[in-house]
Amino acid sequence: MIRFEHVSLEYTPGRFALRDVNFTLADGSFTFLTGHSGAGKSSLLKLITRLEKPTEGDISVDNIDYRSLKPRQEPQLRRQMGIVFQDNQLLHDRSVFDNVALPLIIGGYRLKDIQKRVNAALSRVALQHRAHDEPVLLSGGEQQRVGIARAVVAHPRVLLADEPTGNLDAQISAEIMQLLMQFSASGVTVLVATHDSGLLNTFNFPRLVLKQGRLSAQSVSAVNTGIQHQYHTEEQI
Repeated sequence: MIRFEHVSLEYTPGRFALRDVNFTLADGSFTFLTGHSGAGKSSLLKLITRLEKPTEGDISVDNIDYRSLKPRQEPQLRRQMGIVFQDNQLLHDRSVFDNVALPLIIGGYRLKDIQKRVNAALSRVALQHRAHDEPVLLSGGEQQRVGIARAVVAHPRVLLADEPTGNLDAQISAEIMQLLMQFSASGVTVLVATHDSGLLNTFNFPRLVLKQGRLSAQSVSAVNTGIQHQYHTEEQI
């Protein structure tokens, strides 16, 4: 589903955000992306979403080779992805329903389909009863669940989460993780960027570990949830 082959990202001569990164994530896999601050986690996510382009190497997502991707095709590519942010990035002058509906409105969906999909997404995160509330009335954990509903409302093939539990306590973080795991179990490829040691110690998922832009370590341990994942990565020296 997601493949990096000898991918490097050089911002200025000699200043690499990522260097010779290789890995493959299978369909429906759940993987942690971790490493120290500035290790390259955000840069890697930007490459997947095509907000950055590699200096060297090949990237493909869902059998789409990024080398042959035209600029006009990039919005369609991103519509196959859901993104969950640490700070939610919700519109606080709009209702929960409107926030979740935003990707569908941008995508040109019919009103009937928007209503159906938004209600289904809110139901999956147990927030259908808050559809007409403004985000300011919700707790931090509820706001993050709205962000997840918005990320999955268009039925993406890939779900990227950038520090999704960074501002939440341990109990709420575990609830957010359970939601993300449910989507993985339904076939969505999930990649969670985090440095939350609590999550990493609690959930035994495969990891991509970045150190100064290089893939420095790997884990292929069996997950402790009963969900089976296929995973392969080439460790960099």
